[in-house]
Amino acid sequence: MLFFFLFLSPLQLIIPALVAITQVMHNFLAFVFLVIVAGCSMAVLYLLPWSMLPDTVDDFMLRNPSCLNLEALFYSFYVFFNKFAGGLAVGVSTLSLHFAGYHAGDCTYNHSVILALQLLMAPVPISLLLIAIIIFLLHPIDEERRKQMRMEMEAMG
Repeated sequence: MLFFFLFLSPLQLIIPALVAITQVMHNFLAFVFLVIVAGCSMAVLYLLPWSMLPDTVDDFMLRNPSCLNLEALFYSFYVFFNKFAGGLAVGVSTLSLHFAGYHAGDCTYNHSVILALQLLMAPVPISLLLIAIIIFLLHPIDEERRKQMRMEMEAMG
């Protein structure tokens, strides 16, 4: 689950890209659609981990009854990986722009800077999202396991 968050967190960079794309207000319906899609994707980014963590903690407690009160550890790992992935995304994008020849304050940019920005705004986040989805699909807690865990927790008292 932590790797899911690691690959999903850099998608926070999608919002500036969508804002930049939608600054051209020639098509208001496209603008509204992109804002709705961006809002939904950001909602999933921030709400999905908080809905998965309690099930993960419960599963760990049921599999390891001798380990008690480790909820804070799980939540700390989530926050750590979220911050780590965000920092890694900023560092990689900054280095990519540096090696492409980006200089702050320039009015015009060469083709390599434009290409680096285009890659950082679309293919890279989409690739990371696909990796996160694959990891999410491999997550061992499905609806059947969640119901089984609920019954085991109720039996424990």
